[in-house]
Amino acid sequence: MDWFGTIMTTHSPRTLPGFSFLIVGLALAGPACTGFINGDENGDADTTGDADTTGDGDGDGEDTTIYAIQQGASDGSFPDKTQVTVKGVVVTSPVDAEKGLVFVEEPMGGEWSGISLYLWDEVVMAAQLQPGDIVDLVGEYTEFYETSQIIIKNPGDLVVVGSVGSDGLPGPDIVNAADVARDNPAAEPWEGVRVRINDAVIQASNDGFGQYLLVGDALVGNAFVDPLPKVAIMGSFASVTGPLHYSFNEWKLQPAVASDLDGYTGPPTPVEDTSIYDIREGNVPQGMVVLLENVVASSGLTWSNDPEAAFYVQEPGGGANSGIRVLVSNKSGLEVAAGDDVTVAGLYTEAFGVSQIAIADASAVTVNSSGPSPAPEVIADPASLIAGGSMAEQFESVLVQVENVTVTNENPDAPEEYGEFEITGGLRVNDEFFAIADWMKPAMGASFASIAGVLEYSYEVYKLDPRTNADLVAN
Repeated sequence: MDWFGTIMTTHSPRTLPGFSFLIVGLALAGPACTGFINGDENGDADTTGDADTTGDGDGDGEDTTIYAIQQGASDGSFPDKTQVTVKGVVVTSPVDAEKGLVFVEEPMGGEWSGISLYLWDEVVMAAQLQPGDIVDLVGEYTEFYETSQIIIKNPGDLVVVGSVGSDGLPGPDIVNAADVARDNPAAEPWEGVRVRINDAVIQASNDGFGQYLLVGDALVGNAFVDPLPKVAIMGSFASVTGPLHYSFNEWKLQPAVASDLDGYTGPPTPVEDTSIYDIREGNVPQGMVVLLENVVASSGLTWSNDPEAAFYVQEPGGGANSGIRVLVSNKSGLEVAAGDDVTVAGLYTEAFGVSQIAIADASAVTVNSSGPSPAPEVIADPASLIAGGSMAEQFESVLVQVENVTVTNENPDAPEEYGEFEITGGLRVNDEFFAIADWMKPAMGASFASIAGVLEYSYEVYKLDPRTNADLVAN
C-alpha cells in the first residue's frame, strides 16, 4: 500500500518502504562495498572487489556463452569465479570509464543473453569500445553482490573482431515495467539484456539518486546518460531502452545514449473529476491522471526534513474508501491544513499496496477554502484496523478514532526504535506527523479516552497516525 511508503524521517526509517533502497544504498556505500555496484551511479571510489586495478589475466578460459553463464548462475550449475572465454558477443553500451562498466550481449538477444563486464583500468584505456562492436573476451565470471559480471584484467583478453554498428544491436526485447520492477525477482532472466519499455509513465522524476521511477515500479538509471533529462511526474516516454542492471539490490534499466529515452510528452491535463470512492473501490486503472475536486484535507503535511512529504484527503461524505494519500515530491511552498477544501491533480498509483496520488509540487494543489477538520470515523474495535482486520483496508488513509484504549506495548519494534507504540487490539500508533522532540511515547499501561489519526499502511502493518497532540486524549 505504499509506493514511497510514508515519507522518510530521520527517526522513522521503517515508514519508508518505497525508499528502502536509499537505506540499502547508504549501507553498501561504506568500506565493505567496493565493487561493481553503482546504485547511486556516482561517488563510488572503487568498482571491484579487487583492490588492485591493473594486472594480467591468464589469457585462457572455458569456452562458453552468456546464455550458459546466466542460466547456470540462476540455478547454481555454473561455478562462481570460473575463468571463461566468450566469443562473438556485441557491446550494447558505452564504457563507464570511472566504474569500468560495460554491457555485452549474444547477437540473438532474448532472456539470459546479456551480462555486464568489469574492465580493469588498463583494459578501459586500451579497448576504446563502442556500442555495436563484436568482441571475443577472456575473463573471470563472478557474482558480486548478486550482480553477474565478467572481470577482464588484461587488454589482450578483450579483442574487437568486428562491428554491427549502432543500428545492429541485439534486441531490444520488449518488456513491461512491472516485468523489470526494481524488486522483482522474476526480472533475473533479463539481467544485462537490452530491453525496452514502451509507454513509460513517470511516477517519480528523481528517486534521490537522479533516477526515474516509472509506473510499474521500474527504475531508469543514469550510468551512461547523466544527468537524465528533466521530466515531470505524469509525463511519459514513448519508449525507454537500455541494458537491465542489478545494483544495490535493485533492477534498473540503463539507457546507453540520450536517444534511448524516446518521445517525451509532458503530463496530460485531467479534464474530469474523479471520486476517491471510485479509486479506492478499484474502478480507476493505475497510471491514470486524475482530478480530485473539492475533497477535504484530513491532515497537514507529514513531518520530513527532506523535500518529499505527504498529506491525506478524503471525500466530504467520509466513510469506507473515502480517503487517499497525496505524495508530494517537493513540498516547498505548499501549505495545506486539515479542513481545507482542495482540488488535486495527480497520478494515481498503487505501490506496496497503498493507493496514492503522486504530484510534483504545490502547483498541483488548489486550496479552495478552509474549514474545520472532518470528524473522524469512530471504530469500536481497534483490532478491526490491524492487518487482516475486517475494516483495515476500507479505512486506509481515512481519519479514524478509537476509544478507551490502553498501551499494551511501548515499543513493538524493540530493540529497534521507530517511534511507535501499540494499544488495545494490537493497533500501532505512529509518529508520522511529529518531529522527534515533539513526539510523546506513553508508558506501558497508559490509558486514553480516545486516539484519532489517519490510518496509514506501511511495511505490511496498519498504523494510526495522530496529527497533533490534540488527537491523543488521555484518561
